[in-house]
Amino acid sequence: MPVPDAGSEAHFRLAPGRQIEVHPAGKLKAASAARVALDSLGATAFGGVLRLRCPIPIGLGLGSSTSDVLATLRAVCAAWGRQADADMLARLAVRAELASDPLMFDGTVLFAQRDGRVLEHWGHWSPEFLLLSVDTQPHSRGRDTLRLPVPRGADMLANYTGLLQQARAAFQAQDPAAIAAVATRSAELHQSTVPMRGFDALRALRSASGALGLQIAHSGTVAGLLFHPQTEPRTLEPLLGRIRSLGMATLGFSRTGHHGSPASA
Repeated sequence: MPVPDAGSEAHFRLAPGRQIEVHPAGKLKAASAARVALDSLGATAFGGVLRLRCPIPIGLGLGSSTSDVLATLRAVCAAWGRQADADMLARLAVRAELASDPLMFDGTVLFAQRDGRVLEHWGHWSPEFLLLSVDTQPHSRGRDTLRLPVPRGADMLANYTGLLQQARAAFQAQDPAAIAAVATRSAELHQSTVPMRGFDALRALRSASGALGLQIAHSGTVAGLLFHPQTEPRTLEPLLGRIRSLGMATLGFSRTGHHGSPASA
């Protein structure tokens, strides 16, 4: 779910030679993105100094790496005096990190994360929820899902094809409850590929608390309970205690969604 005011800021200074110096150190995907961008621009003899600021926690599956990569790509292009459209940014992001979130596109899109291309545009509307974020495994270093086998099989394909049809219809109808149901079912299906610690307990809490749905990160340890947007956070204090008693960390509340045009395939 898109959350306003969360993202990365990047500054890039060109320098002779191919070395990329990145601050803070350890931002390897961002450094790779800088190199990919320079080479794609024809600046093969240049490197530079990249400085990043990103308040998004890493390793939780919140898109921090794509946020860093996208900010880096834009900063490098700007330093070279070029602008890159969303399609170009998507292609470069996949080259840098092998799989990318579609943060470079406005609105809601169905996106091939490992190919870097949009399959369908679903408009500029997104559902409004009160989102309670939960770290199911505090202090974990996250998951490298790129090393996992791609789920295959007729049953799996049928399940996700049906879920895609439901998601498409839910965005077309601008139906938050239906979208929350799709998120819940998607999270359930994902357990056969990458099980999440405490998932069954969270699913039970979703039902008991009256949440509309449950979403999870496909590549991290974070989950989110989706409530009606008019829900008051203070009424959910007992729920926070029950989540913490499971050895999980509550990461706070945020509000998602904005109005826009309905979806179209």
